[in-house]
Amino acid sequence: AETVEDVLDATSLPLIIWGSGEDEKDNEVFTRVSPVAAGENCLLGTITEDNYRTLSALSQADGHKIVAESPVDINIAKQVNTLALDVGFDLENLVIFPDSPALGYGIEYVYSIMERTRLAGLKGDRLMAQPILANIGGEVWGTKEAKISEAEMPGWG
Repeated sequence: AETVEDVLDATSLPLIIWGSGEDEKDNEVFTRVSPVAAGENCLLGTITEDNYRTLSALSQADGHKIVAESPVDINIAKQVNTLALDVGFDLENLVIFPDSPALGYGIEYVYSIMERTRLAGLKGDRLMAQPILANIGGEVWGTKEAKISEAEMPGWG
């Protein structure tokens, strides 16, 4: 929370504040971080099918947006959005994040799901009409090539 406060003091821009992916830890951390950034219009993430209540409530109370994470699956993305809506979160304040495990599905498949999501939103599906976030940097570090050492692959640098 202190770090978030320091960064907010150093900039006038809203932040994306990303959790660790560990539900219990994220609930504990965001309970402290969200109020510190109240009114700053930050993007907090992520909520999932299994962990959406705490962050949805905090974001709503403190004036933030949230990132709704799901695997590259339109039905699960809709489910996460529906769960946020059911606890009173405004879909206008939600960003879709189709997690694509280091693009292991293949870039064409991942892109086609994102494209179908966007087209559904444009055709009037209000559960799919939110912006889409792609965490490319996070995905790249999940690839096996990013973890290969010089000894394993000489010449790769």
